[in-house]
Amino acid sequence: MTTKPVKSIAVPVVETVDAAEETPAVQQNLIEPAGKGGSEIFKGYEDLLQFNQQNLEALFRSADIVARGVQDLSQSVVALAQGSFEDSLSAGKALAGAKTLKEVIDLSSSLAKSNFDKLVVESQKLGELSSKLAEEAIAPINKRVDAAVQSLTKIAA
Repeated sequence: MTTKPVKSIAVPVVETVDAAEETPAVQQNLIEPAGKGGSEIFKGYEDLLQFNQQNLEALFRSADIVARGVQDLSQSVVALAQGSFEDSLSAGKALAGAKTLKEVIDLSSSLAKSNFDKLVVESQKLGELSSKLAEEAIAPINKRVDAAVQSLTKIAA
């Protein structure tokens, strides 16, 4: 009579002890993947933060380039205005010194042609400076767009 209850009690006890011994291994099998998944999530978050920081740096570089470029353009425009003012003063003196109407007309025609030629040349210079500025300012942003496309391509692959 005692053997049967002992066997029936012993089997669940042994199973319980075996299960208790397996518990750390089971927990380890659950914890390790969770830890790896968590570290991958944090790595992805860190990568995203770094990517956004690089985007901001590119934006600031672009803004700095624009600021310096606008300063250069402004200096060019001021120099052009000063040159034009000096030319106008010289033209006024020359016209005031003209003795005949024909001389006034010839001087006026010559000055108009000269001013037009200067306008064309200076407009081309300003256009080239503006174009160069736009290219330089957009370059850092283009690099970040390329990086984003490469990143998305890797994720999609």
